[in-house]
Amino acid sequence: MKLLELRKTHRELLDKAESFLSTAQAAHREMTTAETENMNAAMRDAEALVPQIRILEHKNTLRNMFPGGNILTGSPTGLADGFEGTTPLRFGSALNSDYSKALHAYLRTGGKAHGEELIAGADGVGGYNIPGSELYTRQRRANGSFAPMNAATYEGTEGSSGAAGGYAISVPTVDQIVPLAMPDLGIFDAATVIPTATDIKIPQAASLGTSAIKAESTGTIATFGGADPTLGQIALTSYMMGALRMTSWELLQDVKAFEQFIVDDLIKGQRVLEGSLLATGTGTGQPQGVFGNTGTGTGSAYALTGTASTDGLLLLDALFDVVATLKGQYQAGAAWIMSRATGHAIKRAQMQSNLYIPVATTDPDGTERILGKPVFYDVNAPALPTATSSGVVPILYGDFKQGYIVGVRGGAGINVKILDQPWASQGQLGILAYRRLDGRVRRSEAIQAITVSHS
Repeated sequence: MKLLELRKTHRELLDKAESFLSTAQAAHREMTTAETENMNAAMRDAEALVPQIRILEHKNTLRNMFPGGNILTGSPTGLADGFEGTTPLRFGSALNSDYSKALHAYLRTGGKAHGEELIAGADGVGGYNIPGSELYTRQRRANGSFAPMNAATYEGTEGSSGAAGGYAISVPTVDQIVPLAMPDLGIFDAATVIPTATDIKIPQAASLGTSAIKAESTGTIATFGGADPTLGQIALTSYMMGALRMTSWELLQDVKAFEQFIVDDLIKGQRVLEGSLLATGTGTGQPQGVFGNTGTGTGSAYALTGTASTDGLLLLDALFDVVATLKGQYQAGAAWIMSRATGHAIKRAQMQSNLYIPVATTDPDGTERILGKPVFYDVNAPALPTATSSGVVPILYGDFKQGYIVGVRGGAGINVKILDQPWASQGQLGILAYRRLDGRVRRSEAIQAITVSHS
C-alpha cells in the first residue's frame, strides 16, 4: 500500500473511532458496550498503521529533503493529521517486536547496533521512542492503571560457610528485580492532553460582556448601554525534562537485560517529576500546576478540630458544598482529584455518619466515585491537615478536561538516547531519557477547590 493510501486509511479509521465518541457526547450519555468495542477496534487498526507510515515517510525522498518535518503538515513526526485539535494522545509506541529487539541491541551495544527497524521510533534528533512508555503517559480512566514494564535480570553470588560447603552451593538469582510501584498521578489522566509541534497561544474570555436596560426614546434619545467582553490569552509551550543514568560496558555485556531496568527507572523518574509539576508547578520556567490556580470553590476554610465525628461531617458537607459552586456547564464532565488518604478519610466519615445514601461508591469495574463523579488520586495533592494549619486545599472538583490542558511535544512516548562517546575512555555508557511537556490552567472556573484548616 502506498503512503498516501495508508494515510487516508489511517485518517478514516480515526474519524470512525471519533464518530462513536461524538455520538455519545452529543446525546449526553455514556458510550454503549458496542460503541466502545467498535471505537477500540478502529483505534487498534489505526495504531497498527503508524509504523508502516513512519517507515514509508522515512524512505520518501521528497520528505527527506525537509528535515524539519512533513512537507504537507509541518509535523516533526509526520503524524499531525492524526493529532488534530485537542484530541487526547492516541499513539505512543505502536511498534512491532522487530523494533523492540533492535532497540535492545542498540542499548546493549552502546549505540553501535543500528538496524533499519529503529526508523519507526526515531524522534529526529538521535533519540528513539521507548516501547511501552505510553503506558505511563497516555490517558487512563479513574480506576485505570497499567502494569509496570518487566524489570531487568540481575545476577549475584552468595555463599555461607566454606567449612559447611557453602562455597560449592549454587545460589541462583531470580530473573527479575522487584519493581517499585508508580505513585498515583491522576492529574495527567484527568486533564486534556494533546501533542504539540510548536508553542500554542490559547485565547480565552476574561470577562463576559454586559447588557443594560434602555430607556424609552421620547423627547430625548436613549441609547443602548452595556459593556464589551474582554479577552485574555495563555501560552502552552514546552519544557525539557529528563535524566541520565550511567552504566558500565561490562554490566551491559554480562547482564543481558539490565538496560530494561535502567529504562524502566528512567520512565518512572520522568513521570514522577512531571506529575509534581502538573500539580504544583509555578508556571515560570516550568509547567503551571493546577493546585492554587483554580476557582475558590467553597471560599472560607472548613475548620477541623481533631474530633472524628464533627470533622467527618464537615468533610462530607464540604463535598456537597463544592459541587454547588461549579457551574452547570461543567457538571457533566466533572471529576475529583485528591490524595488516596483523603479518599479513605471520606469513606471513613461516610461510615461514621451511617448515611442512608452513600457519598463514596465503587463501580463493578473498580471505578471509585464520590457523589457519582469519578475520583482521580494524585500523590501530589495536599493531605488533610492534622495539626495547626490554614488554607490547605486537599480536594479539587470540576471538569479537568475543560479546565486544564497538557501539551506533550512530539507525541505520547518518552524517548531514550545513548551517549557513548563522553565516557568511552572510562568504559561507561550514558542512557538518557527525555520529553518536553507543559501544563496550563485554561479555564479556572471549570475547577473549584475545597479549603480546609485545622485549629
